[in-house]
Amino acid sequence: MATIQELEQKLSDLKDSLDNVPDEFKDDIRREISDTQSELNAMRSGATPTSTPSKPRKVKSTSTPPPSGSNVAATALATLRAAMLSGEGSGVDSKEVRTMIENYLKTEKVNLTELDTDVMDFIKQNQKVILELPNFGLKIEVNQSDANIPYFFEVIDDVLAGNNVYLIGEAGGGKTYTAEEVAKKLKREYTIINCSQYTSPTEILGGQTIDGYKEGKLIDAWRKGKILILDEMPRLDPNTAGLFNDALAKSSKTREAKNALISSTNPEEPPIERNEKFALIGTGNIYPNTAPPDKYKANNQQDLSLLDRFSGSVYKVEYSQALDELTSRFKFLYDMLVGNYYDYIKAIKEKQTPPEAKGLRTIIKDLNLEDLAVVSYRTLVSFRVAFEFELVRAIAKHEGRPTNMREGKTLQKALDSFMVAFSDSSVDTLINKTKFTKSYVKSLVDDCINNIIKGNIQQTLNPSVASATSSIFKKYQDFFKTNDDFNVAEIVQP
Repeated sequence: MATIQELEQKLSDLKDSLDNVPDEFKDDIRREISDTQSELNAMRSGATPTSTPSKPRKVKSTSTPPPSGSNVAATALATLRAAMLSGEGSGVDSKEVRTMIENYLKTEKVNLTELDTDVMDFIKQNQKVILELPNFGLKIEVNQSDANIPYFFEVIDDVLAGNNVYLIGEAGGGKTYTAEEVAKKLKREYTIINCSQYTSPTEILGGQTIDGYKEGKLIDAWRKGKILILDEMPRLDPNTAGLFNDALAKSSKTREAKNALISSTNPEEPPIERNEKFALIGTGNIYPNTAPPDKYKANNQQDLSLLDRFSGSVYKVEYSQALDELTSRFKFLYDMLVGNYYDYIKAIKEKQTPPEAKGLRTIIKDLNLEDLAVVSYRTLVSFRVAFEFELVRAIAKHEGRPTNMREGKTLQKALDSFMVAFSDSSVDTLINKTKFTKSYVKSLVDDCINNIIKGNIQQTLNPSVASATSSIFKKYQDFFKTNDDFNVAEIVQP
């Protein structure tokens, strides 16, 4: 079942496409808008939808004049947009890039309705699986991205059992992302406390403020059955962290809810019974039973009584090759930023001679520069979005379109920004090791863009992303050829 946010986005997409499609499709779109609005209204009110969603439409061969311009490029962008909307190969997407893509597609004389709905339906039907969770009577919808999240299913079991979860790992390794995705899949609200030495008891348990009494986030989650995420938990002052001890001790489902009571700071309120859906997930860079290392010096050594409450549900979240592929999306970006990191790490763990380091993340580790910067999932997203800006601008220029797209972020500028973390001598060493000169980076960008413009988008994508889009891309290439006088090959310039 789609979420409210997904239905709102679908409704917006359908309305946007209504004015840009042939007349024979408009009635179909209006019906789907009505169905989607009904489903959305029902979800907002908590009722069961009364309307039946429209079935995916089949491609229609019409006498409409063949599309003009490079439809291969348009299809590439539509495919990329579909991947963004489905969550395949995205991680986090830039709304600005997606807006640029949609603005481009609005001027294309192709059946955007088909691209906006059938493509999405195809991805959902082929990439998502419904799993029934034993003993809990729940069903969750899992796609390829979810299945690749480290410890995803273990954390789901812990949350359902009321176990307190602690995710430990390097900065930018996907800990908070994992916690948020678990909450979304279980269709539970979540709230985050961004922990630091300045986190106050008022934010946790509540208290009087200049605006009156404010309920604490722990109390709100306990009362309403939310998942409480303690982001960077070890940064809490140990005395402040102790405020969670009572709730953490009573969160397990082995204790009946009526016997699991905690108190807020409101003296007029009686102790509050635990909502059965309450759960707590903490994240941090270290296991905080020892003094923190220099690179995580903002962390504090925590009391054993706090740590014991996570016993049995602590997971070391490491980088995932599958998530790296999905997040970087493009093969040249994966090679550039990740390289042979997993072969390198495997060799070290097995006490073998590691291969020559390739890729920015691997070379940084090889040079012992990780205290200065790491190639995290956030890094992969940042570099990918920079490239996607270049891609959309390049396709517009190739088409000879008048555009007000200013020359902004580029992959080279993303790399320059990343290198600011290092000394001049370290930058020189990194460039020497990676070979990422300005001319080389430009050649990587140009080669990828040219392949996409020529219609070879699958060749540019990482395998897991390409497998989610290849059938879709071919389907629409065939669709563009339905007119005997039109051939995609004729409009591709070498």
